Formats: sequence, structure tokens, C-alpha cells
Amino acid sequence: MTDEASTLSGGVPEKRAVDTKSNFGFWGWSIVIIEAFMLWGSAGVQVHGLNIMVPTLSEHFGIPRTTLLFWATPASWGSVIAGFVCAMIADKFGAKITIVMSLIMCALCFGMLGTWGTVPGFVILFFGVCFFGSGYAYVGGFALIANWFPGKKNLALGWVTMGQTFSTVVFVPLLAFLFANIGVQAGFWAISALLGVQLVIVLAMVKNTPEERGMTPDNMPVVAPASDGGSGVAESKACPFTMGQLLKMKDVWFIALGSGGIFVMLVGVLSQFVPRLMTLGYSLDKAILYLSVSALIGVPGAYMWGWIGQKFGTKNGLLFYTLWWLVAVILNMFELSPVVLYLSLGMLGLSFGGASNLTTAIVAEKFPRAAFVRAFALIQPIQGILRCCSFAILAFGLTYLGGYIGAYACLAAVGVVTLVLFWIMDPTPVA
Repeated sequence: MTDEASTLSGGVPEKRAVDTKSNFGFWGWSIVIIEAFMLWGSAGVQVHGLNIMVPTLSEHFGIPRTTLLFWATPASWGSVIAGFVCAMIADKFGAKITIVMSLIMCALCFGMLGTWGTVPGFVILFFGVCFFGSGYAYVGGFALIANWFPGKKNLALGWVTMGQTFSTVVFVPLLAFLFANIGVQAGFWAISALLGVQLVIVLAMVKNTPEERGMTPDNMPVVAPASDGGSGVAESKACPFTMGQLLKMKDVWFIALGSGGIFVMLVGVLSQFVPRLMTLGYSLDKAILYLSVSALIGVPGAYMWGWIGQKFGTKNGLLFYTLWWLVAVILNMFELSPVVLYLSLGMLGLSFGGASNLTTAIVAEKFPRAAFVRAFALIQPIQGILRCCSFAILAFGLTYLGGYIGAYACLAAVGVVTLVLFWIMDPTPVA
């Protein structure tokens, strides 16, 4: 069993069993559910929705589909820039105001996508969707989780990322239904209205820290030591590190590059899931069905990875998760048998929900609550830049290394490097 050490008054370490119970309390659970809802919307408007948004906008405005797809790639870099800019806002003014401002702007940008029917308009608005969508859910929302659950971050993120994974299954059919029944413009604004519902809930229920709600981190009893080693008293809000100091820490780079490697594998496989199955002789409808089934498997899988990280430590969870990806990619690389293919699809599905969970948890484990946002402001953009390289890696493998076997071999090579990076990383919290 993995143990945490707490120190007695005499300085003697006392072993204490890791708590893997999700006893977050009412307000703690409210933060988890709200962030899961926000991740559902954010992942939908930035990633999953493109499956139906691009062909719909192409037909509605008479713009070639390939043109929209081409410009969607540079526009999506808004999420990379948001990783730094919005994190700096959250560091200075708090997570809640970052979420509120970003939700408002994301809702406006997404709603106007169905109204401003030009290529420059699409680029500007989709850049805003990616920038502010990341700002409210992946920066502000994750900062909330780090503030509220410094000791149970893995468990909380396990529940939270179920919303992100569920978005893969639900968001596209919902958007397609809206477009078909109330029209394109109204369909975009209907999703914006859902973001407005999130805004009202955040304004009414969210506090930046549990202390502002009169609670302790992780819903620990006031008389007991907090699970992050403190006493339940609010920590200093001032970050003890400058950007320069963080950039000089080797573990910041190990975490950033390793996290980027995980997302290269995730985006590489997910973006080619349907085309890969079609090259094996499956119809488009069956390939989409298999993607949906795999995504459904990923919903409980998100919690599974959170539990593993909580039980065995985040670094061990990351090592196991990366190794799991390696095996799944290698099994999917070769056309061995239908049984092996289905096994690989199940393993890939279980992996979908673990990336955001574990790569965020390791930052929260390494850095105290006051330093989390500033460290995240450096790590997430580096991670995002590497994630965007996944398409170039795939294209190289498909073009020069013999198709999908070569492309997936490249992803496997990235997995090996990622495994080494997490192996040499030191997860010990900074002083």
C-alpha cells in the first residue's frame, strides 16, 4: 500500500494510509461537478464540434471545407496562448474571475460563428473560442481543482475529466440535432446559452478556495492536518517563485515535455481513429460506432486513472499510463487479428480520460497551491506546442514510413521518450 508521511511533534515520521475515498463534501462536490460540466463544453466547442461545425459552415456560407479546415489549425493555437495569458490573469486576480470573463467571451465568439460568414471571421472567432474555452475550463477550472483538492487532486480530476470524455460521445450529436431542428445560427447560440448557464452557476456557487467557503482543503476535519501537509489554515496567496526561477527548474521541463508527449499520442490516435479503421476494411458508420464505444469506455476510465494516481502516486500513475499507451499503440499498429484489434480499441478508449487528469495532477503535486497557476502557465503552453506537432509527426510517418505502421511507430517512439522523461522526473514537492 502506498503511504503518505506526516510528521509528529517529535519529528518522527508517521505513516498514514492514502485516502482514496471521494468524501469531498457538498461544496467540494459542487466544484467537481461544475468543472466537469465546463470541460464538457470546452472540449466540445474547441475540438469535437469541428466534426460537424466545418461541414455545416461550409454549406451555410459557401466556403470550401478544406479552407476552413486549413485555417482551423492556426486558429486553434489560441488555446496555447491562453495557457500563459489566462494563467497570469488567474495568478493575479484568481480563478473565478478568469472563468467568468472567459465564459462570457467564449459564448459570444461561439454564437457569432454562425453569423459572421467569412474566412477572416471564422479565424478570429474560432481563435477566440479556443483561447477563452481553454481559459475558463483548462486554466481557471484546473486552478480551482488545485486550490480545493491539494491532497486528493487525482481523485477530483478523475471525476472531472469524465465530463471531457463524455463530450466525445454527446457534443457532436447534440450540435447536429440543433442545426437540423432550429437552424445554423440558432444552433450556435443555443450552445452559447448552455455556456451562459455555466456562467450563472459559477457566479452563484464557486469560490476560489475552500477557505473562502469556510472549509478546509480536501474537506479534511479542521482538527486534523490537511492532506497537503498543512494545518487546514489558508496558505499564502503569493507565489514564492518568479518565472525565471521556474524556467530554471529541470522538473518543469520534464513535466512539460512529458505531458506534451502524452498528448501527441492521444491526439495522433484520436484524430486517425476512424480513418485507420476504414483502411482495415470497416465502413464509415462502423468506424464511428467503434469510436463512440471507445469514448464511452473512457468515461469510467477517467476515474480509474485518477484512482490509480491517488493510490500509487502521480508519477507511478504517469509511468503506468504511458506504458499502457505504448502497448495500445503497438497492438493497433499491426493487423494481427480482430481480437487484438478490439483489445487495442478498448485500451485506447480507457486511455482517453487519463491525459488531462494525470498531467495536471503532477503539476499540483510538485508545486504548492500558491505556485500552481504560475507553474501551469509555463507548462501548459509547452505541452500545447508539442501537441500541435502530432499532425506533422503523423504526416511524416504516413508519407515516408509506409502508412499507418510507420505513423504509429513514430507515436510509439514518442511514447518511449515520454516514459524516460517521467522516469527521471522528481515529483517531490518544492519547498
